[in-house]
This record gives sequence, C-alpha cells and structure tokens, in this order.
Amino acid sequence: MRLRDMNPGEALAAAAAMTLRLGGFSKAAELMGELLMDTWTTNFPGALGAYHRLTEYMLSSPARRVTGDLWRDQLLYEIIQTEHPFALSAARGIRDEAQLMAMREKLEIMGELSTLTSQRMAQLISERGRSSRANDAVAMKSTAIWSGGSISNLPRRNSEEEQAAQLPLEFTPWKYGQAGLTDSFVSDEALEEMYRRFLETADWGELTEDIWNFFASYGTGKFLQHRFFRIEDGRLAPMEEPEAIVPLSAYEEQHSRLMENTIRFMRGEKAVNMLLLGGMGTGKTAQAVSLLQELPEVRLIIVHEGETAHILGLLQRLSGQPLKFILLLDDIAADGDGIRLLSSVTAGFRAIPPNILIYATSREEGGPLPGRITFRYPALKEFTGMISEFLEAEGKYPDAQAIHNAALDYQVDARERLTVTGALMIAGEMEE
Repeated sequence: MRLRDMNPGEALAAAAAMTLRLGGFSKAAELMGELLMDTWTTNFPGALGAYHRLTEYMLSSPARRVTGDLWRDQLLYEIIQTEHPFALSAARGIRDEAQLMAMREKLEIMGELSTLTSQRMAQLISERGRSSRANDAVAMKSTAIWSGGSISNLPRRNSEEEQAAQLPLEFTPWKYGQAGLTDSFVSDEALEEMYRRFLETADWGELTEDIWNFFASYGTGKFLQHRFFRIEDGRLAPMEEPEAIVPLSAYEEQHSRLMENTIRFMRGEKAVNMLLLGGMGTGKTAQAVSLLQELPEVRLIIVHEGETAHILGLLQRLSGQPLKFILLLDDIAADGDGIRLLSSVTAGFRAIPPNILIYATSREEGGPLPGRITFRYPALKEFTGMISEFLEAEGKYPDAQAIHNAALDYQVDARERLTVTGALMIAGEMEE
C-alpha cells in the first residue's frame, strides 16, 4: 500500500520506518525521519523544530530547482548528483547485482517519501494532533468516571498544547513555483530526460537500470554540471568557461597539431602527452583552453605548479569516470619535481589512464613529456597581423598603416618581445 492511500497514523509509522531503511543514504530523509518520529510521539514542538531544520537544510542545499517542490528537488539531487557508491560504481562500468538490488530498494523508498509534500505533512500532523487530543480526552473521562469524579471540570489544554494544535499554520511551504530548470548544466540534455522519468514514474525502483546507464554514460557529481576546473587546495573547483579565442594565422600550425592530437584522443586512438613550449604571452594556455569550445565532450582541468602534489589522487578520481579529460599543467618547470613525480608514478606516462591526456605549458625546454609544440615570439609582420585579426573579430577594420604604427610604438615603448598579449592590448586600445 502506498503512503498516499494510508490513514495518517499508518502513513506516519510507515514513512518513519522507510527513512530508517535508507541507512544514511539521504541526509534529507534522516531529517524527515526526525520530523516523522516527533509527530508520531506527539512531540509537536519538536516536530515544528524538525520541520524548520529540514526546510533550512533544503534551502541551503546545492540541489537544483527542478520540480517546483523543495522536498522532491532534494531527493532527486541526492539520487542523481551526489557521488554515492552506486553512482561511482556505475561510472566505472561495474555492475554488482547486490548493489543494484539495494539501490532499487532505496529508489522505491525515496519515491514513496517524495509524496510527502508540505501540505501532506501539515495534514498528518493535524490528524495526529486531533487523534492524540481525542485519546487524551477519552482517557481523562474514563479516569474521572471510574474514580467517581465529575467530567464537567476537566482541565483545558494549556498554552503549549494550544500552540501545538496550530503548528501546520506555521509551516513554511515547500512548493515554490512551476517545474522547470532555471540554470544550465553541461549534461542537461540527459539530465532533463532523467528528471522527466522520475517525475512521471510512480515506482522509482523501476528506474534502477536507467540511472545506472546514466552514470555509466555521463559520469557523476561536478562533471555533470561543469567542463572547466582548476585544482584549488587539492580540490576540484569549477571555473567559468572562457570566451572563444580568435584564430591567429601566426599559430595556425600549432593549433592544428594540438587539435589533431586531441581529436585522436577523443576517438580513443593513440595520442601523445605534450609540452607546449614558449615564452610568456605567446598564447600557449589560451590555445589549450580553446579546445573546450571546439570539442564539447571534453573536460579540462588546470593544475598550477603549487598543486602538482595532488595529481596522483586526481588521476585516480578521473580514471573512474566515463568521460574524457585534459589535464593542463600550466606554467610549470618542464623538468621540475611535479612533472618528474607524474612521470615516475605513471611509468614515463605509459600508465596514464586512457581517458586522460596530459598537456603542460612551460617557458623551459626539457622534461620527460614525449611531445612538443613550440610557440615562438611573433615577428613584427606577424604581430601586426594578430592586431588586425583581433580587430576584425570585433568588426573593426582600421587602416593597415595605423596598425603598423601602433605596433612599432609598442615595440619601442615596451622594449620587450612582441607577444599575443601585447597584440590583444593594442587591439583593445584601437577599438576605443
């Protein structure tokens, strides 16, 4: 029998038992269990506190706004977006029948619990309060009669009991609007389909195979939401995807080599881990990051010199995902401790997981990476060409002589090498 078909007393007892059977799988269900138990034991002030704790937890949760109801959003978040053991096993392609059966039971329970809207909880608490008061009145009358006393002067409820009778009026509603996404994830096409199936299916346990296939195809956790990350204090921190870069004729060969190597990697063919070598401002990092725009299925993670100690743990985590990752070691010492450590633990890069490709940018020659792409400083003619290409990308077409003069002035004033960064700066000034 479903919770919606039970009387209030049966529904409270059954739902409380269900939260216990989840065994810590869902924090929100644990808080719901406290609410249900306080209601069942007629601890109505405690129930009010438990309700508000649960509501506050859901409001501060990173759960997406999907269904129009905080409670359902939270349950879907804990099933689909948290990295629980079932999700991680599925992402690795591991099918364990015992784990599948256990997950089916959890999904069945969470589907039932999802029917406990704030309106339903208010009803259950009201009915439990009325039932408790009626039982108390009968007991008091019976006691008075059997003791030979009068029933006309039975005590009235005290102020706390009066307050408890009004608890449903103090509940913050969980319904907040219409169903529908208000944000954007990189895996939304697949996520929207999963949300639809959960919202249209009465028995969520029937979706066990669907959710296993989802994790096995699209990965877990942050990788469902973002494509671009950096390592920050040993943790993956999402970054906003950069704007598309302007293709530069001066580095067309380098870009082609980088793209061809990456496409081979994405196809599962043999690709080479590479060092992108060049001076400061030659666009090495920008060229690598631009792969995000041209290859939408790739994820890219930037690791700076001070975070290279975390690479081994990162490799282990990424190897358990069904996705393709580029690990960009940015501005490192080509023969430094970080790259040497990575080389040693991966047998000279031969044991890098097949879903990970290593690119490193450096101003120094050398190091153990087998591939090289060199980004040299541009000559004056190439430099002026870059300025023109940056301006044309913005729909600006200034006089070629004006560009040449600006480039010469920059070269004299800066007394430094000509760089992509410098060309971009001049183009910005000429746009104004």
